[in-house]
Amino acid sequence: MNFGALAELYDEVRPGYPAQALELAGRAWDGTAVCDLGAGTGILTRTLLNAGADVVAVDPDEAALARNPAPSLVGTAEATGLADGSVSIVTVGQAWHWFDESRAAPEIARILAPDGRLLILINQLDVRVDWVLRLSRIMHAGDVYRPQYRPQPGAGFELVDHALVEFTTSITVDGIVDLARTRSYWLRSNEAVRQRVEDNLRGYLTHEHPIDGEVELPYICLAYALER
Repeated sequence: MNFGALAELYDEVRPGYPAQALELAGRAWDGTAVCDLGAGTGILTRTLLNAGADVVAVDPDEAALARNPAPSLVGTAEATGLADGSVSIVTVGQAWHWFDESRAAPEIARILAPDGRLLILINQLDVRVDWVLRLSRIMHAGDVYRPQYRPQPGAGFELVDHALVEFTTSITVDGIVDLARTRSYWLRSNEAVRQRVEDNLRGYLTHEHPIDGEVELPYICLAYALER
C-alpha cells in the first residue's frame, strides 16, 4: 500500500509513539545506530532523531521518504540494502503487518549487531472503548485488540519484553474523517464508498456520539522487544 500520496495528511493525523513504549529499546538512544524499517514519512523517525539516535530510514515508498528527515534508503524489510551488523536497533512502527515475516526476520537478523534488538510498535485505536470500537468499524480501520498476540518472526528472535501503553490524541470531527482517509480501506475504495464512509462518520459523531470541538481519541500502543 502506497501512502506517499497522502504523506502530509498522514503526518498530520496519525499519532506518534509514547515514550514508555520506546523504553523497551532497553538502552539509551543517544548515538545509537538505528534502522527505522518501514519508516515512511518519519513519524517514528523524528522521535528517534530528537532522542539523539543515528537513524537510517528504509522504506519502499519514495514519496513517503521524501518527507522523512533522516538519511534514507529505498528498500524493503526483506531487502534493506544495509550492511551486515550495521545497526544496534531495528525499529518497526506501524509496518510489521506489511512484512513477509519469513523473509524479513533473517534480513533484520543480518543487519543487527550481535547484541542488537528489534522493537516493534503498533498504534491502534483503543477498541476496548465502546464508542471507539464503533468508530473503527465505520471507517473499516481493522483495529482489533488481541491480548494474546506476540510476534514470532523466527530467525532466532525471542520476545524479551512487551508493553501496552494507553494514550490519547486531540482531534476534531474533521480530523477523524482525515484519519479515515489515511486508512488502507479508504485508499482502496472508489469515490462512492469513500463518500458513504465520510457521511456515516459525520452522522455518528453528530447524532450518536456528538463531538463539539476537540475530543481526546483513545489509543493503545503495543510494544514488543525481541533479541536473538
